[in-house]
Amino acid sequence: MIKFAFISRHEPTEGQHQLAQDQGIALEWIGDFDAFEVTDEEVASQGDFDGVVVVHPAAAMRLAATYFVGVFKNANRAPVGEKPRFEAEAFEVYDLRG
Repeated sequence: MIKFAFISRHEPTEGQHQLAQDQGIALEWIGDFDAFEVTDEEVASQGDFDGVVVVHPAAAMRLAATYFVGVFKNANRAPVGEKPRFEAEAFEVYDLRG
């Protein structure tokens, strides 16, 4: 298994862990970073990672030259009129490293 840093305010769900594991990826939650200022060095200071999982496109763009970038496709599972409740239904990994 390769290891991806999970960058978010929220810890990954069991469903997210499973979708990643299905692709040979282990997620490690490292907390939240400012998407507009996160650096490769900040991620590397948290551990030895092959990739990152991000929510914000700015974080993806800032980290894509160094890391694989993983993104979850989320679906709203709440009934119409209820508070949104999102669950991951797919996991995509992009390799834009130079």
